[in-house]
Amino acid sequence: MKGRIIPRNWKTFLKVAAVWQPVTDLWTRSTAWPVVGRLTGWIVNREHYDVTLVPVNRELEAGSTVVPRRAVEEIIRRSCHRVILPLCLCRVGCRCPDYPMEIGCIFMGEATRQIDPSIGKPVSVEEALAHVERAVEKGPVIQIGRVDPDPFMLGIPMRDWGRFLTLCFCCPCCCIAMRNIHSWAPDIRSRIHRLEGLRIEVTEECNGCGKCVKACFTGAVRLEDGRAVIGEECKGCGLCASACPRNAIRIEVADGDRMMEEFFRRVESYADVS
Repeated sequence: MKGRIIPRNWKTFLKVAAVWQPVTDLWTRSTAWPVVGRLTGWIVNREHYDVTLVPVNRELEAGSTVVPRRAVEEIIRRSCHRVILPLCLCRVGCRCPDYPMEIGCIFMGEATRQIDPSIGKPVSVEEALAHVERAVEKGPVIQIGRVDPDPFMLGIPMRDWGRFLTLCFCCPCCCIAMRNIHSWAPDIRSRIHRLEGLRIEVTEECNGCGKCVKACFTGAVRLEDGRAVIGEECKGCGLCASACPRNAIRIEVADGDRMMEEFFRRVESYADVS
């Protein structure tokens, strides 16, 4: 298509999948290297990368509002155009053993009209919402925001990146951001945000089994005196609560109105999808 940086199609991505994991792992480590990091990290600097994690694997009640899934659904309804990838490139590239590869990203905004039909399928609001429902049932974490490596790989011109929003269904074993959280430059890690107003606490039911510690991709959960403790590094993904066999980790919405307001403010600052 005229105006693209580099034409992209599905065959291109299949070729890339063979070297996806080692190449992306090296890239993330290089962002923290002196001098070199400025070059390799430009695509994920503050202007190009900023995401929020959404623990939609559980319904979180806040007064009369069920959040945060409703917030995600509303963003889909507001978007003027939506495209679903038939496969998750991260899971294909990492040969994921735990989560379905066919749960691909949803891309939203006017710029998604430029995605080659061989890569993604344009869908209606109802089809996109049904895709979210299928994804949530399988347990990955939603990551939503501005991820400019996506339009870059899709060959969309840089001038249109501000009209492109990424909605990913991420697993900690394959997601570039999650599996490499400790390799990123500190500034990049800080742009993976927790939902405002989310409260996570460990109840008396905890017996210190440690499964939540293994599930936490940030290393925010640790054991102290035979009980789990959640630190400030927590991104609010909800994986610890899902891993707990005793339901001893509770996720609550402290202020539903504040959460919804902050969510839309942040997401709409990422990209114009209307």
